[in-house]
Amino acid sequence: MVNLEEQIKLLVELQGLDAQIFKLAREFESIPEEMKMMDDEFKEKTNSLKKLEDGLKALQVKRKEKEVDLETKENSIRKFQTQLYQIKTNKEYTVLEQEIARVKADNSLIEEDIIKILDQLDIENQRIVKEKELLKQEEAKIGERKKARQEDSKRIESELAELRNQRNALAGKVEKGILAKYEKIVSSKDGLAVVAVAHEACQGCFRVLPPQVINEIRMKHDIIFCDNCARILYIEE
Repeated sequence: MVNLEEQIKLLVELQGLDAQIFKLAREFESIPEEMKMMDDEFKEKTNSLKKLEDGLKALQVKRKEKEVDLETKENSIRKFQTQLYQIKTNKEYTVLEQEIARVKADNSLIEEDIIKILDQLDIENQRIVKEKELLKQEEAKIGERKKARQEDSKRIESELAELRNQRNALAGKVEKGILAKYEKIVSSKDGLAVVAVAHEACQGCFRVLPPQVINEIRMKHDIIFCDNCARILYIEE
């Protein structure tokens, strides 16, 4: 004949092991996702740096275009100044001088633009240097965090193997019919199949239990389940 009191004690002990196993298993399963999130965050920061570098290249191209434009206009001025010596009428001379003045005015604006671009280039260069240093530091931190989590993974895997060995040994002592019911509940209730009664309530769903159910649990003639959450109930001595 099955000693129900002993069986319930075994289930409580088994529940304690399963609670540890479920907790460790969740942590173990979360580690790859954590490491992927670290990689994604670093990739995002790397992409941000690349955008800054692309912006810097665009500024450099713009500066080059302005410098080419300035050089072209300087050549035009030199050409016009040579033509001044060849002009024979005052009217033509005046027109050409006006054109030279217009090009010089354009050049002044271009030079101002170039100075602004150079200032912006200095700012962006400093920003990129700073971002590269921060990224380097972040890469080192992520490397350390990933290494720590890899070590955690190995430790948890070892602990899980030990706990599962203990569980298998303990489960072998539980009557097969009772164990089957327990296994069904533990798999459907996120690892919590056996709960104590406290303050006349199930500690799985916190539903207050009728006095008759409390008495049935105390009598230990049968396995008693919570009518609300279907977990196995027991009263701590």
